[in-house]
Amino acid sequence: MQFKELVGQSVLKENLIRIVRENRLSHALLFQGEYGYGSLGLALALSQYIFCQSPNENDACGTCASCIKTQKLAHPDLHFAFPVNSADGSSTKVGSDDFLVQWREQIQENVYFDLKQWNEKIGIEKKQSLIKVDDSKAIMKKLSLKSFEAKHKVLIIWAADKMNGEAANRLLKLIEEPSEDTLIILISDNEEQILQTIRSRTQVVRVPPIQEGIIEAALEARFDLAEERATQIARQAEGNMIRAERLLNRQEEDDLFFNLFTEWMRACYEANVERMYKWVEEISSASYGREKQKRFLVYVLDQMREGILRNYGGDQLQHYFGKEDQFMKKFSPFIIAENILEINELINEAHYHIERNAYAKIVFMDMSMQFANLLRAKNRKFVS
Repeated sequence: MQFKELVGQSVLKENLIRIVRENRLSHALLFQGEYGYGSLGLALALSQYIFCQSPNENDACGTCASCIKTQKLAHPDLHFAFPVNSADGSSTKVGSDDFLVQWREQIQENVYFDLKQWNEKIGIEKKQSLIKVDDSKAIMKKLSLKSFEAKHKVLIIWAADKMNGEAANRLLKLIEEPSEDTLIILISDNEEQILQTIRSRTQVVRVPPIQEGIIEAALEARFDLAEERATQIARQAEGNMIRAERLLNRQEEDDLFFNLFTEWMRACYEANVERMYKWVEEISSASYGREKQKRFLVYVLDQMREGILRNYGGDQLQHYFGKEDQFMKKFSPFIIAENILEINELINEAHYHIERNAYAKIVFMDMSMQFANLLRAKNRKFVS
């Protein structure tokens, strides 16, 4: 992967290239930031730049033998460790090397992914993935050998905060006594979960959110989006490409959720029990399974957040356009400091109960009655 393939992060790209060109590269780096900011892509681009036989001032050449191998994630001096687990529930020990095919596929499909997406890729959605001690042993064996083709060996440890204690202690020894010409890149979105003794021996690279305008331009170019839609998604993404792509992919469902949400809020504002009951029947029907109900509640939480931001932050914080914008202009005055905490608590409690198979009709009817009390205010109308 070349730096030019990544969205944004121009300052960080320049800094990384300069460090390499000035021969000031530390033997251990910790890329810290949300995965959607591009930390894995930056680590891969840095690796390719180091391996490249003809690098220029701005990027790897992309055409030499080393670049081609790195782009295919097949360079013999590029090594990986990442969280895994067995998918079949067996006690068979598995490590990163057992999932290299899926790892390469995932990166070739999209370098912007998080732990949830990775777990889905390897079929362990309901299990915890970890980097275990066997991976550490394999890493130490690989890095003890001389490099095959390049001057350096590079180890990328993705989701480094998922190392168990024994694996982390072995890695600490490796960082304390690094092999010659070895670069270790740790990537994490939660550095506090990494041993302090490891963090203190790495050079921390803060990966910042991607600028809103750059995400907007990337969405327009990659997905042929209309400017208004790209602007809306870019604002809601908060610098995170994973979030931006999720927002893009859920548009059809969001349209459904928007209609469901507006009907619900109007029924609650009117305190119209018959209308609320009809709404509860719909959300509890077979077409809305538990997972869809949970996603709807997350959507509602986002709407309430938008309401309070507009009510107190002004139009400069608005994320919506079109019909969502028109509704929110009327609705946001009802989301105020006096009720927002209770509203959020109601939504989170409902999500908790739905996740644990509570009877949906009771959960949503109870919410509706409580929302009716929280939203009603004199001399305010948004139902028209």
